Parts: sequence; structure tokens; C-alpha cells
Amino acid sequence: MPYNSNLIFLMIHMNSSLSVNQKSVTPDICITITLAEGHTKIMLVPFIGECACSEDKAHAINKLKNTIATHPHIKIAVLGLVCEAQPYRSPDKNSVVLQTLGKCDEALPFNEFITEHFPPCTPIRIAHHNWCHISSVELFVWVWGDDEPILDLDNEAAEHMAHGTLLPDVNMDTVKSMLKWGLEKIRESFVAFSKELDPAVDCTELEEAVITLPLRWKDYLIALNNSADVTAWMRYKNWHEKVVRDWVLGGCSCGRSKRKHTSTSLPPPRKSKCAFQWYK
Repeated sequence: MPYNSNLIFLMIHMNSSLSVNQKSVTPDICITITLAEGHTKIMLVPFIGECACSEDKAHAINKLKNTIATHPHIKIAVLGLVCEAQPYRSPDKNSVVLQTLGKCDEALPFNEFITEHFPPCTPIRIAHHNWCHISSVELFVWVWGDDEPILDLDNEAAEHMAHGTLLPDVNMDTVKSMLKWGLEKIRESFVAFSKELDPAVDCTELEEAVITLPLRWKDYLIALNNSADVTAWMRYKNWHEKVVRDWVLGGCSCGRSKRKHTSTSLPPPRKSKCAFQWYK
């Protein structure tokens, strides 16, 4: 949008803290507006977004509500709800993965752990263990309506809230329309704020600009698939670090291989030379 950059400055933040009721919250994404000149001071927060992974929807919405209550000029709120087929559990002490991937002193790097393509909505199953299994991804978009005193996340009327899915099926038409309307509301706030700072400023170009939203949902599906792979590897890596730590605490290396990468295709498990101490 062609706003006057000599008056206002727009910043898109990822995981940046905002003040809420004398506390700090960290939305996954937000847009802030500051003065273009002088000391940095957040004047407007027109957009916030959260991505809740295997989190209760009501809890995630409540976090957004708390932020909106402190920043009542928010025009758009977006919630991405990522659900797994079942709650994740790390391998137990009798699992096959412990006898294979748990034998190395160092965790496999990402490219050696993820060695095949896992289609969307299928489990990332390596060494007979499900490391991640995204079953659905929903998006909710709320836009502050002209008839509302503040953005109301309890208002699920079609003119104020849109719901769509990326997985298992792509159904995002209403979400795109709502996002476009939300951008128009943000433009209105840009115009109002600019005129508040300088009543003589000419905002004609901004007011008449055509709002475009060139979204390609396939790109989001690719990002989701990549994120699932990374999540699976991070869970494996964290589990492996715990396994190694428990071996060290037990004071026994038990013939464990130093940097010998066990294939994820599962070679025959090796017998341990001493008892393995498992700690929850």
C-alpha cells in the first residue's frame, strides 16, 4: 500500500513481544506502526496472528483476546490451528528405535534422518516410530466490523469471521476474501493515523489504491510439509539428546558408536553390553 513513509513506518514482526496487562505476550506474527521520525514508539498494532500446534482452540483464542483488549485498534486477527492425529509420545524403553537410532553418540543430521517424502496427512514414521502426523490445518480470520466497538472473536457471523482449511483439503476462498477486506480496514487506519499526524497530508493515492492479495495456497502446503519434517527431526534430536544424557549419567558407553549414522531403513539391532537405564 502506498502510505506516506515520511509519516509512518510499518514493521512486520515474527515472535516479537507486545505488552498486555503489564505482562508480555509474543504473537507469532504482528504488524506494528510507529512514527517515521523521532524515538521508536508503537502507535498501532493493526494485525496479529497465532499458529497453535496441537493446542486447544479456546486457549489460543483467549490469548488473542487478551492482546486485542490491550491493543483495541487491531483490525485483523488470524488463527492457524494445526492438529495432529494423536498426541506425540517419544519412544519408550522397549522400542525398536532405541535399538537402532539410539545407538549413536550423536544425532543424525536432518538430511540423514529425513530420507524420503512423506505426503501431507500421513505419519512421518521412521524406525517404526511416528515422529509427527499432521491430520488437519484450519485457518480462522476475524475482521473488525463497522458495527463493532472492538474486534470480537466471539462473533462468528459470516461478515466478520471466515473459516477455511488447508488440510486435508484446500478450502480457502472465504479466508482470502476476508483477508482482503481486512487489508482494506488496515488501509483505513493508515489514512486516519496519517491525517491525525498531519491534517494536510494527501492520502488520495493510498485511498484509491487497489488492494491485491496474490496468495498461492500450494506454497503454504509446501511450508507445512517442510515444517512437519523439521518438527519430526527436532523431536528425534531432543529424544536422542536425552538418551545420550541418560547413558552418560549411567556411567556407561556400552559400546555405543561415535558418529556412526544408523540408517533409518533399520539395520538389525545390536545387543547392548550393559543394562540401559531409562529415565522418564
